[in-house]
Amino acid sequence: MIKVIIADDEKPARQELKYLLGKYPDIDIIDEASDGEMAIRKILQHTPDVIFLDIEMPSLTGIEAAKKLLKLDSPPHVIFVTAFDAHAIRAFELHAVDYLLKPLEQKRLDATVSRLRQILNSKSNSQISLSCLMEMIEYQRKDQKTDYITICNDDRFYPIKFDSIKYAYADEKKTYIITTEGTYQYKKTLSRLEELLPEFFFRTHKSYLVNIKYIRKIDAWFNGAYKLTISDDEKTVPLSRSCASDFKKIMNME
Repeated sequence: MIKVIIADDEKPARQELKYLLGKYPDIDIIDEASDGEMAIRKILQHTPDVIFLDIEMPSLTGIEAAKKLLKLDSPPHVIFVTAFDAHAIRAFELHAVDYLLKPLEQKRLDATVSRLRQILNSKSNSQISLSCLMEMIEYQRKDQKTDYITICNDDRFYPIKFDSIKYAYADEKKTYIITTEGTYQYKKTLSRLEELLPEFFFRTHKSYLVNIKYIRKIDAWFNGAYKLTISDDEKTVPLSRSCASDFKKIMNME
């Protein structure tokens, strides 16, 4: 049996992966972890063969946890799981067996489990060649779309297209995403969201990130700052003085 630990800060994500892995008769899910530090403790306790490790987790990220695992005498094989493929190169550097993008697909997981079986059966080193890893990520890019972000609210997943996001803002250590369909709470930081979104999003203020496609009016405010009117939204978005120069260049403001 292949002993597995699942590490993800979202309970529904752990449940989904547990359900999908339950279809393989030789996979034994021995424990779960909700953050990176817990994942390390569970690994030391159970010595699993492999850990499915979410990259974005509180207290200790999946990347940070993987770095600690490399220092162990017999580290488990690592399979990274995340909603964004910009972490791929970091996964390569840390010798991951594979790299899965959310939302997970059974077909893609089949390939991962098959590769894992081959590695364990051959007792090979977990350090997979870069060419092999590049082949993995190219396979995923052809098979997966990354023009959305999946939000978990109230134990439910909501795939949100980038184009539907009008703006996002941070308020009292919480981040909110305003879309054409409604408002969602994002459990990471506004800076993290900015990393995920494409070039047509602009940071107008330390607390605001705007999709420039939804800007309908730009009003001068005071001291070189502005207020932005967003399509079908009563709330205006601030454009700070420090961000105004770059914004004007992008919007061709003369």
